[in-house]
Amino acid sequence: MSTTMSILTRKRSILAAAAIARRTLLPVTTSAIPPAAAFLTSLNSKQSNNAPIRPSRHFSAAETSFELPSKTGPRNGLHRHTILADDGHPLRIYSRTPSSNASHSFLSPKTERSILMLHGRTWSAQPVFDLRTSEEDEKKQSVLQSLSDLGFRAYALDLRGFGETPRDTEKSGGYTTPRRCVQDVKCVIDWITKRHCSDTDAPINNDAYNTYDDPTVVNTKPALLGWSQGALVAQVYAQTHASSISDLVLFGSIYDPRVIYPRKPLYDPSGKQINSSPDNKPPAPEIPNTDIAALEDFTLPGTICDEAALTFSSLALTVDSIKVAWDDLHEFNVANPALIHVPTMVICGSQDPYVSWEAQRELYERLGSEDKVWCVLPGCDHAAHILKARKMFLRSVVGFLLRKDGY
Repeated sequence: MSTTMSILTRKRSILAAAAIARRTLLPVTTSAIPPAAAFLTSLNSKQSNNAPIRPSRHFSAAETSFELPSKTGPRNGLHRHTILADDGHPLRIYSRTPSSNASHSFLSPKTERSILMLHGRTWSAQPVFDLRTSEEDEKKQSVLQSLSDLGFRAYALDLRGFGETPRDTEKSGGYTTPRRCVQDVKCVIDWITKRHCSDTDAPINNDAYNTYDDPTVVNTKPALLGWSQGALVAQVYAQTHASSISDLVLFGSIYDPRVIYPRKPLYDPSGKQINSSPDNKPPAPEIPNTDIAALEDFTLPGTICDEAALTFSSLALTVDSIKVAWDDLHEFNVANPALIHVPTMVICGSQDPYVSWEAQRELYERLGSEDKVWCVLPGCDHAAHILKARKMFLRSVVGFLLRKDGY
């Protein structure tokens, strides 16, 4: 109990400073987003000069018998899937089956809907999307479980270096990059599509094929939800692979057109090239995460109970004891709402300290799709989906996804 109170005391005393420090990590300029066409083209190719990968014919986005180690045990029926990405790296995906006392599905019997969820910059899928303070999740804190209970085929991905997906030390030196995240999401979306998509005659990669123009047709391809920095990954993915998803949910997005991520210097002080290829990069650092970092997203008194906050911290430090080493963040500079032509929801808490309201407004207004929604959750901060008001978040997202079907 003394340890618990110590953690809560430390949380309350430095939380604001931690949030400010985290915000200052973003390099902000007033420059416009640079042209994205060349980079977007490279994302669609199997190989690029900046990020060569192994030929995809050797690996497919299919579940494999190779099994990654579990860091948290069975967790009362958490399903773990392992697939190989196009370069052969294993990726961990999670899902849950509906609970025995699940509410009736809002989906029509002939419509099967699926969704992939992407976590943020620091914490992986289990604490972010499958928080549980009890084995049966009576308080409905797990987004993964709640969506499953409502009839969705819900999945959550651990990006490289997060949770139970190992770092890629062979090809990237252990770093996680936006470009590689987008490619991995593509592999997982294809895997989900093959498992569940009823549009069996629709080519997965054909941008000419979509159902967005017909308001009466339900698109049964997977939806994609990204939270925080994961929303940036989801946004860039939607710009390059629109035909592979039905809907896009940008939750607590840190998108800001004024933020330009700089490239790192090509040479070190001695004149040696350090960023020309992964082989020249120093190994990714291994910096421990902390309990304070695990609690810094909770900023509004009374919005989350101590039990849930401490459970999040404990689970987060169990699966993400070492900070992920992000690199090449300049690859996010191509994020451009005008290039998104997928039905999109922009959603965030009204008290989210990590989002810019001007940026949120511009993100929504510049979206290339006319099928769009901007939702603000009152009395919520960055982690609205696990606060006491989490059902409001869930109803908002499900309502958007089922606007053409259900009820």
